[in-house]
Amino acid sequence: MSAHDVPEAELRLLATGDEAGTAPNDRPFRPDVEGLRALAVLLVVLYHADLPHLTGGYVGVDVFFVISGFVITGLLLRERQGTARTSILDFYARRVRRILPAATLVIVITVGATFVVLGVVSGDTTANDGRWAAAFLANFHFESIGTNYLTARLPPSPLQNYWSLSIEEQFYVVYPTLFLVVASLRGRFSLRARLAVLLSLITVASYALSIVQTSSHPAAAYFSPFTRAWELALGGLIAVSTLWLRRVPVAVAAVLSWVGVLAVMYSACAFNEQTPYPGSLVAVPVIGAALIIVGGATAPRWGAEWILGKQPVQWLGRRSYSLYLWHWPILILAAERLEESQLTFRRNTPYLIVALFASMASYRFVEHPLRHVKAPSNRTVAVGLTLVLATIGLLTAIVWVEAGGSGDQRVVPAANQSAVLHAVANAPRISTIPRNLVPSLAATQQDFAGINNHPHFSCALATHGNTIESRICTLGDSSGKHLLVLYGDSHALMWLPAFNQIAVEAHWRLVVLTSYFCPAELVTVSNPQGSGTPGTPNVLCDRFHSWAVSHINAMRPDLVVIAQSDLYEVPGANGSLSGFFTKHEWGRGLAELYRAIRLAPTRKVFLGGIPMLPVDPPTCLSSHPAAVQACSAPATLTASGFPATERAVVAQAGGRFIDPTPWFCSTVCTPIVDHYGVYRDQVHITGTYALYLQRVLGTALGLQ
Repeated sequence: MSAHDVPEAELRLLATGDEAGTAPNDRPFRPDVEGLRALAVLLVVLYHADLPHLTGGYVGVDVFFVISGFVITGLLLRERQGTARTSILDFYARRVRRILPAATLVIVITVGATFVVLGVVSGDTTANDGRWAAAFLANFHFESIGTNYLTARLPPSPLQNYWSLSIEEQFYVVYPTLFLVVASLRGRFSLRARLAVLLSLITVASYALSIVQTSSHPAAAYFSPFTRAWELALGGLIAVSTLWLRRVPVAVAAVLSWVGVLAVMYSACAFNEQTPYPGSLVAVPVIGAALIIVGGATAPRWGAEWILGKQPVQWLGRRSYSLYLWHWPILILAAERLEESQLTFRRNTPYLIVALFASMASYRFVEHPLRHVKAPSNRTVAVGLTLVLATIGLLTAIVWVEAGGSGDQRVVPAANQSAVLHAVANAPRISTIPRNLVPSLAATQQDFAGINNHPHFSCALATHGNTIESRICTLGDSSGKHLLVLYGDSHALMWLPAFNQIAVEAHWRLVVLTSYFCPAELVTVSNPQGSGTPGTPNVLCDRFHSWAVSHINAMRPDLVVIAQSDLYEVPGANGSLSGFFTKHEWGRGLAELYRAIRLAPTRKVFLGGIPMLPVDPPTCLSSHPAAVQACSAPATLTASGFPATERAVVAQAGGRFIDPTPWFCSTVCTPIVDHYGVYRDQVHITGTYALYLQRVLGTALGLQ
């Protein structure tokens, strides 16, 4: 029996061998939906390539979500009506063949290319990202990066585009089970009606969550499957509504499809990086994509399918998945290799061509043939799981080998300041990375007390997060009679290994009061990236100030050391940013802190800021292993923002000011001193270098 003899409602395979991606009673193949894929990927790719005026091209991802919800629901309905059953195993087998081969190929090649093009630091980070991408948990991983003070400053990952693919895969895990539960219910209402109720509830709840969470936690909202679920559910709602939608007059359907195109294009050109997203405005492109699909249900002659159904558009639509996977890593690796945050569209054009050819090859030799492989579903799923586990295992081994290859991890503290100054003076003569570099470049990012495998990580957590905990972190000599308090932000935390060792050897107790995103001094700063509404006051920081100062006054320590960054922005009116603090504003906040801490002036010590290199030192060293000084900078270009202001305020208050600059720079500031890596990133030192400076810091404090 030929396909022409099979009722359309039961037809599950097209002549190409692909599944019919629509619900029963709809056309088995929808050229407008295939063309909509092409529009979505074009918006995303050209936006990432910095096409002028396409400031909101990221909405193409939302269009993909709507399409996915529509297609998956259609597949499940068509299988249910054709076979009177729903096989979860068969569903996953089809997803494995469709999604996994190309996704895994791009992950492995991207990780390898990152090691070759950008070096071990970026390669190791990308390998770690690849583990999450391979497990389809990249959205949660990149959410944590976007809300993490230590990683939010890093360049975008070459695998960051996998966040949306992860959301779709999470949808594929949950939705078929929900479908099966609804299908198994008995009642007077049809399966489509029951599904319509479920999908409507998901749509309303998820959209409401999107609005609320975008205001409170924008990074979490952007990557969350719960805020994006309504976009997929809306696509599913269209699929279950096919019988009703086919009754829409042809002229009305044509108008709806063009209104949808206008809505998608308007959002792609009118939205930008400052648009609160997803939020309420995500409804514009999502409903626009829905209207295009709704309008195509009756196949109006002059609807949007008139353009979306053209052969070049269809050709691109078929390759949209591969192009989406390839374009981002290629553009990111090119920009990072050229040491630019983003290339112009003109300079990106050759790399777009490379991405197009890569996607053509991937589609021709991997994606298209493997999706049509005939194999039992249980074997296909087993092979898929094995491939995922093997990829994660391979990337884990790479991360472990690179991070563990640092050799001798022992740190020998400099004997005195003269030894440090001698090593710093000789540092500009270092031309190649020492073989015994400690920590290794791959291990550098982990060499910080705020990293979860660090011995002092619990102290970093004591006052970190969305609440201020009352727990006090105590280190040093627990039986010591004298008390030292370290107070500040991550710039205090980065010195913690040295402070702990100083306290142990001096037989002092050490109390650590630190909080990310929050300077020690009494100023109100704006919310950091990914936490709260950008540009509004960071109320958690204000609460931390009150909590910490009150505890310092209650404990009456023998010595309190204040250390902080000055890279903070002022909250603006109506949620806008007002830029960085002025010298006057910064000095006033520090003076207020000195008045608030009720200790003798000599018991309050301010540890000044470190020099900051203009490039990320570990990444730069990774790219220039035989030209270390390419990552150095004149001392005049590395000073922190307000050293003179801070010194003057401390002097006026009668306190002590420690300037650490000579421990890092002569006339030149270098990323390597002796055989030690100095910087974890542009604004933090490694715990290793802090330990190297332990004795000179202890001497400056009067404790050694």
